[in-house]
Amino acid sequence: MKKKIVVCDDDIEILNAFSIVLEDQDTIVITVANSLVLIDVLDSIDADILFLDIHMSARNGDQVLRDLRSSSKHDKLPVIMISGHIDGRSISVECGADGFLAKPFDLIDLENYIRRFVYESES
Repeated sequence: MKKKIVVCDDDIEILNAFSIVLEDQDTIVITVANSLVLIDVLDSIDADILFLDIHMSARNGDQVLRDLRSSSKHDKLPVIMISGHIDGRSISVECGADGFLAKPFDLIDLENYIRRFVYESES
């Protein structure tokens, strides 16, 4: 079965970049441009990993992650925070993210997170 990767970012170019990069990875990429609907999307699918932007216009990713971690349904979902801001890494650590990708992201780092949290976790 194809793995489901969810990407939440209010920057459409970032969502498109993730889709293009991951289209050859035998995955299903679900993009969400509005953080206010993210939890509803996650409730409707069985996601394998979430890439979540920290700074968004509707609701910041650190707030969304805190909600996910307090939910028994999503508390084990691997979440990688993404940000182009200098404070991104420290915010990711503070709110309990499983990892951090700096924008612009490195393809090798992206693939490493997917391999580590999606494929290696199966074994």
